[in-house]
Amino acid sequence: MKTNLIERHFPSLFLRTALMLLAAAAPLASQAAHLEYVTEVDGTITDITPQRILFFVIEDGRPILKVYNRATGSLRAVPDGTSHTPGYEKLTARGVVYGITEDDETSVYEWNGAATPLWNDGTPRGMRVSPNNKRYVIWPTWRPGRYLNLRDVMLYKDTLVGNGRVADLADVGDGGEVVYTEGPAPYNVFRFRAGQTVQLTHDSTYSHFNPLTDGINVVYRKQVSATASRIVMYNDNLGEVILRDASSDYFTPRADYFPSSGWVGFTRLNTANGNTVRQVWLRSPQGQLTAVSRSDADASINAIAGGQVMFVSGGYLYLGRPGAAPVLVSPFAEGTGSAWLQGSWYVHFGGGLYRVVL
Repeated sequence: MKTNLIERHFPSLFLRTALMLLAAAAPLASQAAHLEYVTEVDGTITDITPQRILFFVIEDGRPILKVYNRATGSLRAVPDGTSHTPGYEKLTARGVVYGITEDDETSVYEWNGAATPLWNDGTPRGMRVSPNNKRYVIWPTWRPGRYLNLRDVMLYKDTLVGNGRVADLADVGDGGEVVYTEGPAPYNVFRFRAGQTVQLTHDSTYSHFNPLTDGINVVYRKQVSATASRIVMYNDNLGEVILRDASSDYFTPRADYFPSSGWVGFTRLNTANGNTVRQVWLRSPQGQLTAVSRSDADASINAIAGGQVMFVSGGYLYLGRPGAAPVLVSPFAEGTGSAWLQGSWYVHFGGGLYRVVL
């Protein structure tokens, strides 16, 4: 997405003016952030780190992955000789992982700067990269039976995780710990860490699904009946802690619950003007609970870091912090992303990258 010449020279002025108008029109925030222009690429950004930007461009009718290094100014295209459409792309500590899901191929590829990406058996559906150091990658694979492949991209080392009956989505932390559910039904939560597998839940009636971890806490959806589930946090010292009471609603990981560095963002239900809405809350490492979004407007989580949470409500992106009113950040549309990098929030949409200034 290209901006015009005036916007390139005065992007923060345009964005600040737009956000002031948004703040006046949207009653959910008492202040609006200033978006400071950082850089722009000729494509659509899908992932960022402090130095690198991963994006795609359409060339000859198909997407091409490219990596721009802000520190060196280098721009490299990810080579792909499959003639298939790459997807699920993420930056790693060494380069890029992406996947192919076509009728004649389902594979994971790892590119570390060489002329040819490394091929890996498995599916990119459910692939995850450790959030901060980008060192570890997991994806489902079959041997036969369904396992998780844990990849250390720095050591080029693979570890098979699970018992062949791994179910649903899994997650990986910066220490290489993997959390997942496996059967036979009812499904329980397991954690693989430092070569050892430990079962965290022991329910013989109902299942657990979609666990996430930050290496400290494990958060998941816990069934309590055939039609109702809770959001529950597991901590080695506390055991299970209920974050959201049982309801028949479907809980989406990273939108309804999201752990980060001991903090947990999660949603709870409120009834406002006869409507049921989700409100975003934060749980601190000490156990303090704070609502960070309005109680009368539906909201979902976009990102969490540094004891703060980016959330989406009414078509806008907001920053929520304990003890402060929500801050209006930007309009939100599909493809809008946010990330905490070196002590600051950044947002990207289209090919533009901006730093959030409060």
